[in-house]
Amino acid sequence: MGQTEKLQKELEEIYESLHRHPELGFTEYRTAKIVETYLKNCGLEVITGVGLTGVVGILDSGKPGKSVMLRADMDGLPIQELANCAYCSEEKGKMHACGHDAHVTMLLGAAKELSGRKDSFSGKIKFVFQPAEEGSSKEAQKKLAEAGYDTSGCISGAKVICDSGILDDVDACVIMHVQPSIPTGKVYISKTKAMASSDSFSFTILGKGGHGAQPQNAIDPVPALGEIISAFHMLPTREISAVETCVFSIGNIETPGSTWNAVAEKAVIEGGLRTFNEDVRNYLKKRIVEIVDGISKANRCSWELDMVHGYSPCVNNEEMSALVANIMEEFLGKANVIYTDIPYMTSEDCGVYLKKIPGVFFWLGIGYGEDASALHSAYFQMDLKALRLGVQVHVENAINILKKLNREEA
Repeated sequence: MGQTEKLQKELEEIYESLHRHPELGFTEYRTAKIVETYLKNCGLEVITGVGLTGVVGILDSGKPGKSVMLRADMDGLPIQELANCAYCSEEKGKMHACGHDAHVTMLLGAAKELSGRKDSFSGKIKFVFQPAEEGSSKEAQKKLAEAGYDTSGCISGAKVICDSGILDDVDACVIMHVQPSIPTGKVYISKTKAMASSDSFSFTILGKGGHGAQPQNAIDPVPALGEIISAFHMLPTREISAVETCVFSIGNIETPGSTWNAVAEKAVIEGGLRTFNEDVRNYLKKRIVEIVDGISKANRCSWELDMVHGYSPCVNNEEMSALVANIMEEFLGKANVIYTDIPYMTSEDCGVYLKKIPGVFFWLGIGYGEDASALHSAYFQMDLKALRLGVQVHVENAINILKKLNREEA
């Protein structure tokens, strides 16, 4: 068996082990131990317990130079796996439906490859294995607070890693995420806007319940709910400039505890908004409250609000995205690099890194045809051949980015 085949087999074994045992945000103890042991065997300096379960490996070339960070998130999702594969999740109600097990596997492989190629670069590479990209439970956040971490605002693994100070000396960051909608062998790089912000809301409109045959003796929250939905859907098209990218969605509507022949006591609406513009983001959140307040009062209802300020937009440094696009064109061929102004409207916590450090987020194709399932699907699977490719992509980026940064410094 050649070296390439041996590495592929090793990667598949790591991936399948991680896939069988997914762990949720800030509870990735088994995964962190696997990462720690592997990095130490590669000869890296290893820092553990960053944000409870985060692991950082430091590869020092022994020569002065800049520092680059490569990141993999480690957490799974609270989804019951339904895919038919030989290495399905053994943890009830949990699965790696977003490919974070692939991210960990690829970054471990890159650490091993780069540890044997220290003569190829100057400076340092920091391998960040981050917890809780998908969010975390209240219990986990309590443990964070007890450990002295700031748990105000939107809590995610990226925020905790940044707050730790461990990246304060990093000059550039590269964040790669797998994407089954893109064929294996291709990458998708947004020039600037990569992924949108993500805020969610839940409003409860409070009326007065009663019999459906006697609405005059009740206060019906449903008409208010209907007016609010209509007004919400007008916001992106009538109050936001047409040149702004904005998505407004309503995902859940219910009248808890009610039935067909009753006037509901309350109505609940849940949804979210996504954009790249912080001014637009703040304006929409203000208008949501104003609309709910005004329409509720007009319908003799009161209201309660739960609004979650979520992840910031992920905006690439334009020089870094162009550099990575050029590196990938050299490595994969120009036809396999999608370098574009079109972002994905999904969200990721890596916007915290990109605000702090010049960097780039991009997608690695892992799709294997029309049957490839989406991220966050209970049927998610990937083309395992992409594991080795992901390792090579990390290696090419790390070496070439450091070369460019060090040339500019000279």
